Amino acid sequence: MKGTVMTRIHINASTPYDVVIEEGALQRITDYIKPLKPNCRVIIVSDSNVAPHYLDSVKANMEHAGYTVCDYVFPAGESSKNAHQLIDLVEYMAAQSLTRKDLLIALGGGVVGDMAGFAAATYLRGIDYVQVPTSLLAAVDSSVGGKTAVNLEAGKNLWGAFKQPILVLCDPTTLNTLPDMEWKNGCGEIIKYGFLDVPGLLTQLEHKPLIKHRDSVSAVIARCVQAKADIVEQDERESGVRALLNLGHTFGHGIEKASHFEVHHGYAVAIGMVLMAQGAVKHGELDAAALEKLKALIEAHDLPTTTTITKKEILAAAKHDKKSEGATIKIVVPTSYGHSELKVVTHEELATYLD
Repeated sequence: MKGTVMTRIHINASTPYDVVIEEGALQRITDYIKPLKPNCRVIIVSDSNVAPHYLDSVKANMEHAGYTVCDYVFPAGESSKNAHQLIDLVEYMAAQSLTRKDLLIALGGGVVGDMAGFAAATYLRGIDYVQVPTSLLAAVDSSVGGKTAVNLEAGKNLWGAFKQPILVLCDPTTLNTLPDMEWKNGCGEIIKYGFLDVPGLLTQLEHKPLIKHRDSVSAVIARCVQAKADIVEQDERESGVRALLNLGHTFGHGIEKASHFEVHHGYAVAIGMVLMAQGAVKHGELDAAALEKLKALIEAHDLPTTTTITKKEILAAAKHDKKSEGATIKIVVPTSYGHSELKVVTHEELATYLD
């Protein structure tokens, strides 16, 4: 019977917590929350895409278990992940008289998780929150690790905070309502993990591209979460090795911003990985055959490998990147098929990776 197979991955961070991956878990959400957070006021934060599918049932389950529940739903899309929407959310939380003992549930994809997580990090200097990722990208990446942020006019994720959730509850059946675009979006981040010393994942994706073999999604999510857990436990605040998780992001974020977020995150990361890999080949850091294998794997997941965004636009965005420190920037360079390394370069040197 579905729902009986459960994977639990422990994240040993400043606030330790579990990531639970189980089909049907959303129907039993209170079984997981009750031991961590007895009856209190709860705000469920979701967006206009996710709320029609799951908000009513989650709300009913929580109320049936004795929680007092309110909800906040905002327009779906990366363009909503901004300061104005965040402040509106926090004002609503205050109007509901939520206290430090109360709970926020982030029900949605990466945008919901980022926005709700940042609100939880800063409202009353911090309240507990639970991540319930309903997109593939959020399940494999953004719901885990405690990075929360919103976008500013100058760039992506520039205003944020580290705030670990008390639980991540991933129900893979929620992915069944995703459009194909969102599956591909998640695959961009999944392929990234394959280049962070998880080469077995690359082999699996080569033989069974996830976009066509969706029945293996629970195992792939678990593999990515474990890889991220291993990195976060070494470097929670991204002062060192955690920056490896930004493979493809330096150029990818520039593509997102220059396209006004019409190019989705996972798509932009896929392109960003190829651009960085092409630069690494030119710099003698990566074998050309590895680049071709990467491009073939990305194309097998129906993701792009090129962009019409100009070099100038991508580099302009990189100057506002969080990894930029004055005249230098920390980049992630693939150096073999399945392995990447951190490197600090000047912005002039970064430009040579796009020549």
